[in-house]
Amino acid sequence: MKKLGALFLSIFMVMSVFTTAHAAEKPVGVWIDRTEVKLGNSNPVVEKGTTLVPMRPLLEKLNVNMNWNKKTQTVTGTKNGLALSLTIGSTTATVNGEKKKLEVAPKTINNVTYVPVRFIGETIGYKVEWSAAQRTITFVANNEAAGSNGFLWKVENNGNTVYLLGSIHVANDKMYPLRPEIEAAFEASQYLGVEVDLTKVDQTEMQKFLAEKGSYTDGTKLKDHVSADTYNKVVAVLKANGLAGNAFDSYKPWVVTQGISSLQMQTTDYTPDTGIDLYFTQKAGKLNKPIIELENMQLQLNMFNQFSDGLQEKLLLDTLDSLKQTDNAAATASLDALSQMWMQGDEQSLVAMTQAVAKEPEYYKGLVSDRNANMVKHVKEYLNSDKKATYLVIVGALHMLGDDGIVTQLQKDGFNVVKQ
Repeated sequence: MKKLGALFLSIFMVMSVFTTAHAAEKPVGVWIDRTEVKLGNSNPVVEKGTTLVPMRPLLEKLNVNMNWNKKTQTVTGTKNGLALSLTIGSTTATVNGEKKKLEVAPKTINNVTYVPVRFIGETIGYKVEWSAAQRTITFVANNEAAGSNGFLWKVENNGNTVYLLGSIHVANDKMYPLRPEIEAAFEASQYLGVEVDLTKVDQTEMQKFLAEKGSYTDGTKLKDHVSADTYNKVVAVLKANGLAGNAFDSYKPWVVTQGISSLQMQTTDYTPDTGIDLYFTQKAGKLNKPIIELENMQLQLNMFNQFSDGLQEKLLLDTLDSLKQTDNAAATASLDALSQMWMQGDEQSLVAMTQAVAKEPEYYKGLVSDRNANMVKHVKEYLNSDKKATYLVIVGALHMLGDDGIVTQLQKDGFNVVKQ
C-alpha cells in the first residue's frame, strides 16, 4: 500500500468535488475573455451536436459591428478588417467573401436569432472549448498570454503585504500558464506560505502514521465497520482496477476513501505533480525562497482519522457512488469542473462548493472552518509583524470564501482585502 502515501498530497479539493458530483444540471454558459456572456432568458440550444447561442449578446461581447437585413434575414458583422455574414435557414456563410459550410443553419426561436457558437468564435480568432462537466463554452484567444485566472487577493498592513492564492492541489497541463499577476505575486514575495511543504514530506513517517492510525489493530477488518453494501462496492472497485478485492481490508474507511479516489485519479491526466501549490513550492526551492508551513501532514491526516465512523462511511459511499465504480468518466468530469472553475476564477461556483460541503456539519468543521481559523491566525501574524515583508500564501481555494473563509474573516477583522 505504499502508493497510498502520495494521494494525501492532493486529497482535500478532490474530496470536495466528489461529494458534490451530483449537483443539479445548469444551463450552458458562454465565457469570453474570462467574462460570462449575459444571455438573459435565452439559453443555448444544441442541434446535431452543434451549439447555437443568441446572436446579439454574443456578437456585442465580441465587439463585432452588426448589420441586420430584415428582408433577406441576413446578419453581417465586421471587426478589424474581417467581414462575415450568416442567413437564417442557410448552411452557407461567408467570411471575407469566401463561402463557408455550416453544420447547422442559424435560426430564430421566440424572435431571438441563434447562430453556431463555434463558427463565430473560430472565425473571429478564438479557440472554442467545451466543458461537459461545467457546462460552459469558453472562448480563448489564440494569442492569449493571460493564463489561468485562479483566485488571488492582496492584503496590506503595517508595511507588510500578503498575497492570498486559493489553489487546487491537482491539475493538468491545460491550467498553465498562470496569469502574470499570479506569477508577479510570487516574484514579489520574500516568503512562500503553504499548507504543507510537499517537497519535504517524509514518506516513511506517513506510512508509519497510516499503519498506526489508519488501519485496524484490534483484529477487525473493514467489513466489520461498514455495511455489507459499502464493503461490496469497495471490493467491486478494487477488482475493476485489477487489485485483490481484500486489498483495503486492514484500513479504516477514511483511508479507503482516499485510496479509491487515488485509483480513479490515475485514470485521468490530473496529478498532484502539476498542482498549483507544488508548482510554486518547487519554484521557491530552486530560488532558495523560504517556505513556511501553515499546517503539517500529520495534522491533516489526523483530521480524517478523527471523523466519526458514520461520517467516514458516508464519505466513502459518496465517493464510490459518484465514481460509478468501473467508469472513470465521473472522476474526470469532477476534476474538469474543478479545473474550469479555477481557470475562470469563478467565485460563484467556489462559494457554491463551500456551501455544499457545509451541508455536512462535522465534515465542514474539520475540513474547513477549524482549519480556516488557524490559517487566519497565521496570516494576521504576517500582516502585524515588524518584518515589513511580502508573503504569498497558497492554500486550497475551498478555504478562501464563504462565511468562514479566510478572505471573509480578514474583512470582518477590518483588513482591506483587494481582489487581484
